[in-house]
Amino acid sequence: MEVRAIVLAAGKGTRMQTELPKCALKVIDKPMAEYVVDSLKTAGVEEIVTVVGYKKEVLEGILSGKTKFAYQEEQLGTAHAVLMAEPYFKNYIGTTLIALGDMPMITPETYAKLIEHHTLTKADLTVLTTDHPRPEGYGRIIRNHEEEIEKIVEDRFCTDEQKRITEINSSVYLVDNQKLFASIYEIDNDNSQKEYYLNEIVEIFRGKGYCVSGFKALDYQEISGANDLVQLSEMENYLQDKIIRKLLLSGVAIRNPRTVVIGCEAEIEPGALILPGSIILGKSKIMKGATVGPHAEVENSVVGMGARVAFARIKDSKIGEKKKISFLEMIGDEISNRHFKD
Repeated sequence: MEVRAIVLAAGKGTRMQTELPKCALKVIDKPMAEYVVDSLKTAGVEEIVTVVGYKKEVLEGILSGKTKFAYQEEQLGTAHAVLMAEPYFKNYIGTTLIALGDMPMITPETYAKLIEHHTLTKADLTVLTTDHPRPEGYGRIIRNHEEEIEKIVEDRFCTDEQKRITEINSSVYLVDNQKLFASIYEIDNDNSQKEYYLNEIVEIFRGKGYCVSGFKALDYQEISGANDLVQLSEMENYLQDKIIRKLLLSGVAIRNPRTVVIGCEAEIEPGALILPGSIILGKSKIMKGATVGPHAEVENSVVGMGARVAFARIKDSKIGEKKKISFLEMIGDEISNRHFKD
């Protein structure tokens, strides 16, 4: 089944108190929107359109070559944002995945399972949901007595009873493309925010007799978004813990992991040793038997087998096998403040 995607990334993120677009903010060493696009591509989605708005050139630079772009000049809601991508999709017969550019923790595996569920249930619309221990701020999934999804209610519009519901809407949808764009114009902005909410597509589809399904993600933290720098920090801690746990289980020794920063694209072979205060970013590769740290920064560089880098900053460089480097800054093989031992 062919799946194309629309990534919604036009928001400013006022509560972040930054000049950057919200989806351009980094989690460890990679912008949020780039995580989303890369995960979609890994899940098999080849054609992606990203809807940008505030300071669009920033995200266009980050995602250049990875997606096409649509522009939302006014922030009039999620349904309106999807409409901005319609020129790319109006003749497409297939399935469209609508994702959020500020929800970077959703894994390729979750996207792939969502697509598989949608296919197996022969749904016209599938909503990605999860049970969240802190559902405040999220839209609630309203089900009927047969456990079918009837509608989604935004948190601000929930009754006291609905607020007690823990199943939340991720705002990620998989939907028949032609039915989506034939129905989306029926969404109105008759609400206090005067915005066009995409979640209303659920009631519209049910009213037309279309099949609406739900797929529940097991890890609620994948669905947690970031609306301020506190939540962004929590998201970063969650991802860092996952990266370090995976490395430890693979045979990488990491001393005092809470003092270590490792990016999502760094490759560290079993048998390597990472000492306190180390930072490993970008597409770095640490070979078997190598030691990084204490207090070393390695970015987009290779540290060879048996090599050691301590009290040093290495960027865009390659450290040969069994080399020992300390108290040094190396950028693109240019060395300053060097202390270099064979």
